[in-house]
Parts: sequence; C-alpha cells; structure tokens
Amino acid sequence: MNLRSQTRAFVIRAATMSRMDELAFRLQTRLKGRYYGLVVGVHETPSSLEAQFRQQLEWVSKRFTITTLDRFAKLWEQASQGNASFKPPVLFTFDDGRESNYTVAAPLLESFGGRGVFFVVPAFAECAADQALAFYRSRINPNSRPGDETCEDWKPMSPKQIAELAARGHAIGNHTLSHERLLGLSPAMLEQEIGTSARKIAAWTGRPVDGFAWTFGWDAVDANAWRAIQRYHRFCFAPCPGPIDGRVDIPALLWRREIEVKYSPAEYRFLYSGLVDLWWSTRRRRLRKLLQVSQGASGA
Repeated sequence: MNLRSQTRAFVIRAATMSRMDELAFRLQTRLKGRYYGLVVGVHETPSSLEAQFRQQLEWVSKRFTITTLDRFAKLWEQASQGNASFKPPVLFTFDDGRESNYTVAAPLLESFGGRGVFFVVPAFAECAADQALAFYRSRINPNSRPGDETCEDWKPMSPKQIAELAARGHAIGNHTLSHERLLGLSPAMLEQEIGTSARKIAAWTGRPVDGFAWTFGWDAVDANAWRAIQRYHRFCFAPCPGPIDGRVDIPALLWRREIEVKYSPAEYRFLYSGLVDLWWSTRRRRLRKLLQVSQGASGA
C-alpha cells in the first residue's frame, strides 16, 4: 500500500470512528438551500459483487431517492420553487458499456425503482468477441495489465442489449465513439467522437441521446470539446465530485462522485457523506472557468 492509499485509509477510518461521515451527510441533507442531488459514477458491476452492490443500494435508498435522468432533471424546477426533497435524489451512471452493467446493475436499479444512465462507447459495443479484450486494454483502460481483468470487466454490451435497456426506461449516454481523450482534438475529430457517436447510439435506441460523459480525468476536455458536446446533448457529466445545486449548477455541466461497487461500507459511506467535496471545490471552479460556464445567481 503506497502513501496515498495509506492516507486515504486513515482518513476514512478516522471519519468512521468519529462519525464525521454521518454528521456531514445529515448536515448536507438539512441544508435544503444547497444540497439538491447527487450523481454517482460507476464502472464494472460484476456478478461476484452483486450482493455487495445491493447492500450499497439498500443503504443509499434509506437516505436518498434513487431516481431516473428524467426525474433528476426536475431538480431545476424544484430549486426555482425552493422545494427540495427531504431525501435528495441520486442518479446512478455507468461508464464504458460493460455487459455486467446490463446483467447486474440495471436489474438491481429497477428493483429499487430507479433507472440508470449508461454511457456507452459504440466502437467497443461493436467489437467482435475476439477483439473486445484488446480494445479494452488499449482504449478503455490503457493502464491495465494482463491478468487484471475478469471476463465481466472487459466484455461489452451489444447494440441489442443497449437498445433493450433504453426500452426498459434507462437512459443511454454518449461516452465518445472510441473512448478518446477530447483535449486538443481538431473540429473534425470532435465531430467524429461526439456527433457520429451520438447518431449511432440514437439509431440503436430510437431515442435522443441526452447525456454525455467525457473520458479520463476531470481536465481531459477543453472549451472546443464542450461546445461540440452541447450541440448534441442536454446534459454533460464531469468526472469531478460535488453535489448538484440547482441554483448554481446547470444541466450542461454536472458533477459526479465515483463510488464503485467494490468499495467497502466505510469507503462508500465516506464518499456519500460529501466530505471529499471541499477538496474538489477548486477544481470545479477551474473547470467552470476553463469551459466558460456561468453559474447561477447564488454563487459558488
């Protein structure tokens, strides 16, 4: 375990023992004027962790309302009316279009009355069986090493499975055509990775592709890419943790906390508490400035 991991484990353990995580969560939920909702980002959901994911969802459902993209969009109506829910809405999103999201995550969310947003990579979905692992290692997770993956981690959903999820009420989002880093791309490449991808997904589902999530880090995007995203999508999700405040945030730039199903109860409770949000506040401001995003009337 490296120093960063040791520090993270110490902070989580200290927060759990002192109950600071629970206190922080209660404080956020009581500040109705600021905490309106949360978006969670997830990657693989293998069957070996199905029970663990169900346990997390049971914990979440007691504190949040597990919702859908359409219902989450009503946040801005609620905020304008000053009518925040006692149990804030939480929206689950899943990156890369792995088959385990179809077989495990979607049915679990449905059992809790929610629907997810599944950000798919069309070039991954169209991979032949003997090409998927190579694509995963080179494009989806270039840091992976042979032996790191299990079958469910790298096997993609098919276009047919993606269309079925859409028919069941889940939202299918765009995660670029080939899991490309958007920073510094030419207009032609941006159109390929964003526009062509959106059209392909819409052809599979027969529905508009409202959501987009860019790949890799919080700053792996620029203003040109963001403007291209806006041409095709209503919502853009950033890999940058933070609560969604309808008076400050806009649908075109939404924050996500990465909370994986493999995390222990202590880890996911700490992340849901919002204690990490202050650490990321400077990056959220930098990202707004980089993308030239105006905030709401209430400020940061």
